[in-house]
Amino acid sequence: MRLSLTGLMLGLLLGSFGLTSQASQTQSVVSAKVFEKQIVETIQALGDLNASESVDISASVTEQVESIHFNDGDYVKKDQLLVQLRSAEERASLAELKIATNNAKQLYDRYLPLYTRGDIAQSTLDEYKREWDLARAKEAVLQARLEKLTLKAPFAGRVSIRQISEGALLTPGTKVTELQDLTQVKIDFSVPSRFLTELSVGDRVVTKTDAYVGQDFIAQIETILPRVDVKTRSVQVRAKLTNPDGLLVPGMLMKVELQQKPRSVLFIPETAIVPIAEHHYVYQLMPEANGLYKISRKQVALGMRQPGLVEIKTGLELGDKVVSEGALRVRPGQVVNAMDKLPVQSSSGLEDVAL
Repeated sequence: MRLSLTGLMLGLLLGSFGLTSQASQTQSVVSAKVFEKQIVETIQALGDLNASESVDISASVTEQVESIHFNDGDYVKKDQLLVQLRSAEERASLAELKIATNNAKQLYDRYLPLYTRGDIAQSTLDEYKREWDLARAKEAVLQARLEKLTLKAPFAGRVSIRQISEGALLTPGTKVTELQDLTQVKIDFSVPSRFLTELSVGDRVVTKTDAYVGQDFIAQIETILPRVDVKTRSVQVRAKLTNPDGLLVPGMLMKVELQQKPRSVLFIPETAIVPIAEHHYVYQLMPEANGLYKISRKQVALGMRQPGLVEIKTGLELGDKVVSEGALRVRPGQVVNAMDKLPVQSSSGLEDVAL
């Protein structure tokens, strides 16, 4: 009887030792759950600043400068006289033609009643009408010549430095000055084509420049070029902003930030990613008995990255548990013991991401 009791106790001790030995052989890993976070993506780019309207004022005929009616940097109104070319001869000829036109009209008006009464033939009246039309045509030609001798501002804006002096002989194409409308300015920039569906005309754009540190200039998208550059795979975008104080001038380099709408993203620690060749995998923890987990390798598609985190586009669901530390010490099908590691999130739950 005593021998049987001793054998039973020895069997219990050996069984307990076997269980303890088996538990001690189970690999332990650090786990993390797939969690969701709301983010606001910010598209960043560099853009060139241009005037909303810009034109070179130049002559279209060969003539000497008679007078200049602007100073460097002046603001001018639309149709304001800028340069007057010599036109004394043309003005005298125009006055002569006006007299001839008036005389031709008087002759036509005088013979029209005679034709109505049948006193003159139709051909006679037509001759006087032809003389009147010819005089008016000559007057119009000379008037157009005079307009070319007068250089006016096609729109309101600011002129640059003048390139001519009084008495200079201008030839067609000679630049007199540059006129720019700076009440509004345009910013041309490029964004990656993958953001094409995220852009819309009228979207708000925040712009900055090193010339005014800490000051934001708000613009709106005016044009999205419907074509992707085959070399850079980017899309050309133009935004326009008001510039009432004239702080911004053409040629400035602008930093452009375009905030997208908040969206929910699935994240896991980047230490959970196991790269194999050109693909990315994670070791998912599948629940087993006794609080243990079996390793299952899953291929995932990655998205944007944040410090210590990576976006999961496909392959995992919210709440799935993966191996975040110790992935190199385990293999698919292995049973492991998992220790949870809680992800660290910002207190606001809303974070800006620079792309």
